[in-house]
Amino acid sequence: MRTTSANGWQFFVATLMIVIGAVNIVQGVVALMTPGFYAVTEAGMLVWEYGAWGALLALWGAVLVVAGLAVLSGSTWARVFGVVLASLNILAQLVFLVAMPMWSIIAIAVNVLVIYGMTAGWPSEREMMEHERQEAAYRSGYQAAHEAPRGAKAAQGSAEKASGREQTTG
Repeated sequence: MRTTSANGWQFFVATLMIVIGAVNIVQGVVALMTPGFYAVTEAGMLVWEYGAWGALLALWGAVLVVAGLAVLSGSTWARVFGVVLASLNILAQLVFLVAMPMWSIIAIAVNVLVIYGMTAGWPSEREMMEHERQEAAYRSGYQAAHEAPRGAKAAQGSAEKASGREQTTG
């Protein structure tokens, strides 16, 4: 399990999941409160009426928001959970495809981007370990460069005393 801080892909994917979850909540509340907003005939419905789908979608949005926050932990279970939720959210958006085609297509595209970010875009463990090794080497070199050698300081001080150029403050 990785214990390093979050990287750019984590923040990107987590933000997308939180936003898509919030939009799902709004979409679900709209379906609950004003079912007539989604103008679809009974033949266009899939199993339940929009009120039931609205409640389900609002709860689903809350789960997506929590999953987006969990992705920031960087743990493998959160990534797997996020991929599963984004995949299922694609299916949930297919239900609303008849009612709001443009939004559903955009939501499906965002979910595909989330899946990409959590699978192909995320650095592997080997890449993370290599990055940590390079970071440690950089920090070590930076620290060594900013520390004056002990012998050089003493030699410089004795040379200044011998030449009579000792600085005094006063």
